[in-house]
Amino acid sequence: MANEAQAGRARRVRLFWITAVAVAVAAVAWALIPGPVEADFVTIGRGVVNVDLVDEGRTRMHDVYVISAPVSGRVLRVDVEPGDAVIAGAVVARMTSAAAGFLDPRTDSQARAAINAAEAQLRAADTELKLADIENTRAQNLAAQQLIAATAVDAAQARLDSAHAAQDAARAEVVRARAALQPASRTDPGAVSVVSPVAGKVLRVPQKSEAVLPVGAPLVEVGDPSLIEVVAQFLSQDAVRMRAGQSAQVENWGGSPLKAVVERVEPVAHTKISALGVEEQRTNVILHFADPQAASALGHDYRVDARVTVAEYPDAVRAPLGALFRRGEQWSAYKVVEGRARLIDVSVGEADSTWRVVTQGLNEGDTVIVFPGATIADGMRVKARAVVAPPPPAAVL
Repeated sequence: MANEAQAGRARRVRLFWITAVAVAVAAVAWALIPGPVEADFVTIGRGVVNVDLVDEGRTRMHDVYVISAPVSGRVLRVDVEPGDAVIAGAVVARMTSAAAGFLDPRTDSQARAAINAAEAQLRAADTELKLADIENTRAQNLAAQQLIAATAVDAAQARLDSAHAAQDAARAEVVRARAALQPASRTDPGAVSVVSPVAGKVLRVPQKSEAVLPVGAPLVEVGDPSLIEVVAQFLSQDAVRMRAGQSAQVENWGGSPLKAVVERVEPVAHTKISALGVEEQRTNVILHFADPQAASALGHDYRVDARVTVAEYPDAVRAPLGALFRRGEQWSAYKVVEGRARLIDVSVGEADSTWRVVTQGLNEGDTVIVFPGATIADGMRVKARAVVAPPPPAAVL
């Protein structure tokens, strides 16, 4: 009996130590198992993706007039200053007839030829105005039937306004050309008044001081501030994606972004040397403001940034740019499935500054890891450090 009791105690002691060792081994093994890695999660959703191209541009007044000397003679000191407002027909400079050469047959012939050219220009402006008026009426009718976009109506109205301005300039040019043959006034014998062809603002005074100038020498530049446009120089490979009527906006001009529309893309590119010394082919893209009054604070040749929307996806499956990365030629992402990171291949489309369109591999509602680091690998257990809120949509003007 004593031997049996002793053997039973020995078995219990062995069982205790075996159990203790097993528990210790299990504890060590459990401690060695890596825990889930913390990562930032985001949920795939649907939304707007606008593909924009941005480049530097300059404002310019659509109609700028260089007022030149109508005859050869001495111009008196010009009193107008840049920024002064002038009305159509206002005197901006005066010339004496001492060297005007009214009795010179050659000058007389040139003046009469200038009148003929100005009258021909006026007839062309009248024809262009009639055509612009017809196109504007047609655009208004089509817009009333909802057959064309509102931007096309705005473009037709802008062409009509430009045609009116061109007609006014042509009429003023006829008046200016005829003034060269008018006799001197009785009150101021030999004086020739140089007038502004249109209402606007003085932009530049090339000849401020009194001097003897030949016919055609520039005296004053006048611009019409009611119609300002933007000329942006885009790379030619970007300009080929732009079309008249595309939405745009003007930024970094000193105020809130202003809505604009692409008016035209010039068909000729020019070579420009970048700041890094690289030759680039750039094309002028002309934008006009949707609301000209909103651009009243801008002037001529102001620097701005032009943003043109070349593609719009109003309801696309999209992923944040930080959730996608390249593996060779393939786009990939880490999708969270049952607490583990699964490396998947995805097919993508175009992107804006925040989102990229996903065409295959991810669906709405999937959870992915944003900015996965080197510690993330396929099949690894992960847990959310933070659920990243999707960025707010871009403001729509």
